[in-house]
Amino acid sequence: MMNIKSLAYPLLQKGRYAKFISLFNKAKQLPLQPGKIVMYVTSKGKLGGNLLAIKNYIENCRLPYEITVYTAENRPGDMVLAPAMATAQFIMVDDYEPLVYALKLREGQHLVQVWHAMGAFKRFGYARSTAEKGSLTHKNYTEAIVSSPELCSLYAESFGISEDKIKPVGTPRTDVFFDSAYTDRVKRRLNDAYPRLQGKKVCLFAPTFRGENVNDGYYPKEYIDLEALADALGEEWLVVLKLHPYIKNRIDVPPAVLDLSAEREINDLLLMTDVLVTDYSSVIFENAVIGNAAVLYAPDLAEYTADRGFYFPYEDYACGEIVTEREALPAAVRSATADDERMTRFRQRFVSQCDGKACERFVKEILED
Repeated sequence: MMNIKSLAYPLLQKGRYAKFISLFNKAKQLPLQPGKIVMYVTSKGKLGGNLLAIKNYIENCRLPYEITVYTAENRPGDMVLAPAMATAQFIMVDDYEPLVYALKLREGQHLVQVWHAMGAFKRFGYARSTAEKGSLTHKNYTEAIVSSPELCSLYAESFGISEDKIKPVGTPRTDVFFDSAYTDRVKRRLNDAYPRLQGKKVCLFAPTFRGENVNDGYYPKEYIDLEALADALGEEWLVVLKLHPYIKNRIDVPPAVLDLSAEREINDLLLMTDVLVTDYSSVIFENAVIGNAAVLYAPDLAEYTADRGFYFPYEDYACGEIVTEREALPAAVRSATADDERMTRFRQRFVSQCDGKACERFVKEILED
C-alpha cells in the first residue's frame, strides 16, 4: 500500500497544479531573462527574513538584478505568475511552497531555497520518519543555503537533493547583527519603550511551545516559577519573558518580571540580553551569532526527546549548561558566560558562516557563479 501511495503522490501534486504547469511550460518559449529574480512567499503577507536581507543587499549595492516579489498579499493570477516565473533566471523561496515543486525548470534556471530557519535542531522534510519519500516536495531545488558546512549533509537529506547543491554561505538575515547602526537603533527603541531594561543584566526566558501546532500550543505552568527566579537573581537582574506565539495558556507574570511576549521580533530582544534561557527553540542559533550566554532549561527532556526527533543528541546542542531542575536555574543563569567553551564549539559547528557577510557570499557563490 505504501508503494502505491508513493507512486501516486507526485501525480496528485502535479494534478493539483496542472493548469499552472501548463502555463509555465508554454511560457518557456519566451526568452530567459538573465538577472531576473522572482521571490515567491505565500506563508507571509510581506517579505522578510533571508529573502528581504538578500533583496536589501542587492539594492543597496546596486547590483544588476531585477527583483519581483510575490507574497500572499499581492500574488497575481496564474496568467501573470506563470510567465514571470518561467522567464526568471532565479526563483527564490524561503519556506514550504507546494506550487514550485511540480515545475520542471528550464535549462539555466535556478530554484533557490533560502530556508527561514537556521542551524539544525528538530528534524524536518525527508529527515522525518513520517515523510512521504515519493513526494516531489523540495526535490527540484538547484541550490539551498545553510549556516555552517557541517550541516550540508543534513539539509541534503531533509530536502532530498544531492549534497553538492547545499551551499554553506551563512544565514543572510543575521548580517544585521553586525550592523552597528541597526543594533544601536533597536537598543534605543527598546530602552525608550521599556525603561526597566536600563542598567540591568537581562535574563531572557523564551521557551518554545508544547503541543502540535498553533491550535493547541501551550507551556506547562509547573515548569517555571518566574517570581522565584527573579527573587533569586536579585536586583541587578531583570527577568524578561518572551513566550512563543503558539503558546495560548496564561502564565502568571509577577511585577518583578517584564513580559515582552507582544514584541514581534525575538532577535531584537536578544540584542538586549545577557543570558538566554530556552529549551528546544532554534533561537539558540541566533543567540550564538549575537554572542550572548545561554542556559538550556529542559525539565521534560526525556519526554520531549521521545516525541520529537533531533538531528543530534540534545547534549550536542549544549551552548551552555543544561538544567532539568527548576531550583537549579538561578545558579545556572548567574554562572553563565558568553565565552563558555561549549558555546565556542556550538558556534563553530552550527553558525560558523554567520559573520556579517552571508549576503555577500550568497551573491558571489549562487547568483554570480
